[in-house]
Amino acid sequence: MEAILEVWNVRATGIRRIRHYVILLNEGTHLCTYLLLINKGLVCRHFFCVGTYSRFATFHICMIPNRWYINPDVEPNDLLQQYSFIPVCDKIQSEDNIPFKNPITFQHFFSIQIDSHGSQPSQPAVNSPKAMYAELAGLSKKAIDCALKSDKQQELLNIFKAFIYDVKSGLEPENFTDVINPVVIKHKGRPPKRLISSIEKF
Repeated sequence: MEAILEVWNVRATGIRRIRHYVILLNEGTHLCTYLLLINKGLVCRHFFCVGTYSRFATFHICMIPNRWYINPDVEPNDLLQQYSFIPVCDKIQSEDNIPFKNPITFQHFFSIQIDSHGSQPSQPAVNSPKAMYAELAGLSKKAIDCALKSDKQQELLNIFKAFIYDVKSGLEPENFTDVINPVVIKHKGRPPKRLISSIEKF
């Protein structure tokens, strides 16, 4: 059962009209009316402002979205068991115990991440042509760099030529006869300067 421990009012210096509220819950999570946690899955600066004063504000590595991990397939529960939470407030002494009645599970935080970004937020959208082109271009640059460092550029060149030959020979001849109109890209702004013919009006 979630319970509110503290509610903080955070505003920028010199600005009284714009303010945000940070709610600290009893299971180690928090909510902020800035909604960066829900919209982007990131911990906002208002939480860390509150953390410098409140001993209930806790930070854990699992609060960072797993798309930033080296191994994005790691389970959040495994992170909770391996690493302990960190109190943000530096005024807490080592002998002081943070009075949480329930063990910190961050379940509310995990549910926000799943609801906001889907059940698998860590998988990039590699199905789009732009993403595939970027990934292949990066791999080709790494392959060229490794070939130059190891003096095996001729082997890599032969691999590229063999791949291109296999792909071209595997294509059916009728595919080359299917001619379609080129894609026209309309650029923003006025058209480039050109000469006006005698039959056109100003």
